[in-house]
Amino acid sequence: MSLKHATETLRRVTGSIAVRLTFWYALLSVVLIAAAGSALYWVLAAQLRHVDNQILASKIHAVHSALRRHTGNTEALRHETQLEASTIRGVYIWVSRPAEGVITRSPSSNPILEGPRPFAGSPAPLPEKEWKWAAANGRRYRIMARSYAGNPPATIYVAMSMAQEDNFLAAYRRALLLAIVLALLVALGAGYLIARRGMRPVARLAEIVDELGAGQLHRRVADEHWPNELRTLAANFDRLLGRLETSFNRISRFSADVAHELRTPLHILRGEAEITLSRQRSPAEYQACIESAMEEYGRLSGMVDALLFLARAEQSDARLDKPVLDVREEAAAVCAFYQAMADELGVALINRAIGSVAANPGLLRRALGNLLGNALRHTPAGGQVSIWTTIQPSLLQIIVSDSGSGIAPEDLPHVLDRFYCADTARLRQGQGTGLGLAIVRSIMHLHGGEIALQSELGRGTTVTLSFPIITTETLASHQR
Repeated sequence: MSLKHATETLRRVTGSIAVRLTFWYALLSVVLIAAAGSALYWVLAAQLRHVDNQILASKIHAVHSALRRHTGNTEALRHETQLEASTIRGVYIWVSRPAEGVITRSPSSNPILEGPRPFAGSPAPLPEKEWKWAAANGRRYRIMARSYAGNPPATIYVAMSMAQEDNFLAAYRRALLLAIVLALLVALGAGYLIARRGMRPVARLAEIVDELGAGQLHRRVADEHWPNELRTLAANFDRLLGRLETSFNRISRFSADVAHELRTPLHILRGEAEITLSRQRSPAEYQACIESAMEEYGRLSGMVDALLFLARAEQSDARLDKPVLDVREEAAAVCAFYQAMADELGVALINRAIGSVAANPGLLRRALGNLLGNALRHTPAGGQVSIWTTIQPSLLQIIVSDSGSGIAPEDLPHVLDRFYCADTARLRQGQGTGLGLAIVRSIMHLHGGEIALQSELGRGTTVTLSFPIITTETLASHQR
């Protein structure tokens, strides 16, 4: 249980943006300080080596000058060598000749020549080439040698203890390590505080989001002063709130409209039943009550079917089978269905549609049927309802027009809304549910098209259904 708790705690800590920013900030600080310190260490070590080499070279030059002045005077050469060695602590000088060996050295005690580890000379006998040599006790020496031709020839060796240099560089390394550790601690502490302070706007945005509810969808968060990194998020969140508010309002209106529209037929059914049952009735009266109820049941059934269709049509993953249809044949089938209604109302049905369209046959006929039904109900005897098509550069338009009563200008923007009916009396008489045009609009959205209305009171209404034009590629894909 404790292991699980530790794992959850570690996951929660490592999942924090502030912790991640602190980690990367501390890591970057340590890397930069370590890189800068290492570079300075390398420059310092190179500079110390350069200074040591200059000292060694100057000592060789001085001893060589004494060697030329005192070629046969070993005592004088020894005196000059001692003077040169005594000027700097830790310097050892000796001169050797091939036949005689070491002819002079200073000081008298030389750990390089007297130690248990034998000194073999330069590993690469080049003029004034320096190298390092470690004695048996671990102490290191920087040595430079130079051979001179003469009579007799001689080789001058100058060694310098590196103890002081090693101690200095060791102290520098310790200081550098301490600086890195301190920088890491400071970076962790300061970085976390900075990260937490920088994440305050994110926490503030989270608080605002947490406070939002169905009653606060009108609130907008982008109006506050956000950092540049959060402005896009705030703007996108405002757009999301706008979409949610629109959807919520639409659902609220839809629920209210459904409740209102269902209440009317239910009240009618209940009222007729109560009146019929209030006293003894004849069989004919009971039959009339049942027939009236059947009409309301039919209206309720149609309304439920329409609502179910609209709910399915609004699903984003709704897919349709859209074969290529002959518009004239589809319009003729719909006109044949409504011909009896047109003859009864004394209205002429005219079909002049031509062309082909990629559409679902059932939905296309339902859209045309809704438009023809509305047109026939609003067209007086002697009028006509026509269907024709026009072809635009990228659209095929199916147009349904009538010579009926038309739509008032104040009602025209709302006739596509659900349950909207300009003629309330007509709706209450059972001649519609106020969903016909809303269904047509949903059908057009499913096909990627649009619906447009034009109307003038007393002169009729024209509805235009715009479908995407059929291309060669679309036709080939449908044929496959």
